[in-house]
Amino acid sequence: MDGEKFTKLLHHYRRLSWQLLATFWQWWSRQLFDLLPASITHRLHSQQQRLLIYPEQKHFRLKLEPDGEQLLLNDDTEQSGLLADMQRRADSIQLCLHGKDVLHTRISLPAATAGNLDNVLRFEMDRHTPFHAKQVYFGYHIATQNKRHSLIQVELLLTPRAQVDAQLTELKMLGLVPTELASAEHPQAPIITLNVPPGAAIIKARRVKALRGALVLVMLVLLIAVPLYQRQHRIESLNAQLNIPRQRAEQAADLKRQLEELQQSRQFLAREKARQPSTLSLLDTLTRQLPDHTWLSRFELHDGSVQLRGESASASELIGILEASPLFFDVHFSSPVTNNPATSKDRFMIDARFGEEGS
Repeated sequence: MDGEKFTKLLHHYRRLSWQLLATFWQWWSRQLFDLLPASITHRLHSQQQRLLIYPEQKHFRLKLEPDGEQLLLNDDTEQSGLLADMQRRADSIQLCLHGKDVLHTRISLPAATAGNLDNVLRFEMDRHTPFHAKQVYFGYHIATQNKRHSLIQVELLLTPRAQVDAQLTELKMLGLVPTELASAEHPQAPIITLNVPPGAAIIKARRVKALRGALVLVMLVLLIAVPLYQRQHRIESLNAQLNIPRQRAEQAADLKRQLEELQQSRQFLAREKARQPSTLSLLDTLTRQLPDHTWLSRFELHDGSVQLRGESASASELIGILEASPLFFDVHFSSPVTNNPATSKDRFMIDARFGEEGS
């Protein structure tokens, strides 16, 4: 097995191990969660609790949602424990007013007022309702928006302060401080938020819930983190052990790459050598093809070209002889042919290319 295949195999096993680990983690976390007490599991899955207060003729009726637990609140001191428990479990306290005590309406306003609706409604309250802004508690939300006419439909819920303040005072004497007002007949109507600090019971309940949530979180972290740390340590140890064969595989891949480069260089040199004839071959060819009455005084090779100088009884026929050879092409006289009076032969200088024509 070469280095490249070994490296791919290592990567494949590493990816497979991570997939198996992720699957195991999902199963293992579910098993840990199932080991928690039912009360803690219920709290983790439970929704936020709202304590709803419904005013009636002689008493207040309390309902904890979504649990559905109810309580009729009166002067009975035995109910103080139940009331404290409901407040402890509640995330908010909402006073639900009857339809005769609230005004639920919808008004149209320019879309440009959407970013400052609270101030706009305070300023425009007496134009759209029989009250001034200082006389009522109100809440709102944008119902629809007409982009064609640049208008928004604002759903408005309001209730007179004088009547509600009396109920709030009575509830405060009973230990209840509502933070929201709502319509009992229209649960989907806007909520009126009261700018009052939450009661001591609500604060305490929130602190207890936060503390319990923190304890549950710490316990889950301890149940999960320790085995996970051990598994991560094991993975790191295995990765360290795999580094040695991985490094060897990378070195083998580098050596293979260098060997391939050397082989390519060698093949290139061999091809170049095969394409260019050797000097001995050129001399042998010239010796065989040149006539006996011709002799050379100079033979030069340079970058695929050959230059011949010498004397011949008939220099003009040398061009044809050399062109007939498969080794030479582009054969021509590089200087005029002259006569040597001493030997009565022609002096010549011929240039030619050798090798494959056009290379």
